[in-house]
Amino acid sequence: MSSLSRKRAADADTRHRMEQDAWLVVLARTAVPMVKTAGTTARDSARGAAAWAAPRVNGARAWTAPRIERSGLAIKDTIAPKISETLTATARRVDVTTPSLDVAAPRKRWPRVVAGTAILAAVGAAIVLRRRKHDGTAEALGEATDARTGPQTAQDGQTSTGGDAEAGVSKLSPAT
Repeated sequence: MSSLSRKRAADADTRHRMEQDAWLVVLARTAVPMVKTAGTTARDSARGAAAWAAPRVNGARAWTAPRIERSGLAIKDTIAPKISETLTATARRVDVTTPSLDVAAPRKRWPRVVAGTAILAAVGAAIVLRRRKHDGTAEALGEATDARTGPQTAQDGQTSTGGDAEAGVSKLSPAT
């Protein structure tokens, strides 16, 4: 093919493309007014539908509201107490059981009771010993132990001499 024929073919192809592009521009220009009218028509139709539906929706809401309220009251009076009882019973079953105070209290108290009793006994014994010391009963007890016979004193591990016997009396507890 010669260069001239190629140039003519290229020019023809370019002309064809320009005609197609022009045709699309013409179509777009004619479509713009149609699209504008379609948009306004759709907008106006939506407004009309909303105006038509608004009173009907309000009527449906007015009809439904008392029925929903009655249902709520019926559920509160009939089903809710049963649900409440079930939930409460389940909570009691699930809850960790705490040991009763009757079982745990004596275990915690008995060392204190024993300690208190021991302290009271010691204080009581100290009071009795002081009274005996100040009243002279300790001296009378000492004289009574001096009056013991020799074999009794020998059993206590003391000799029968007079000085040793007095020393042994002071080592004895006043309760004996």
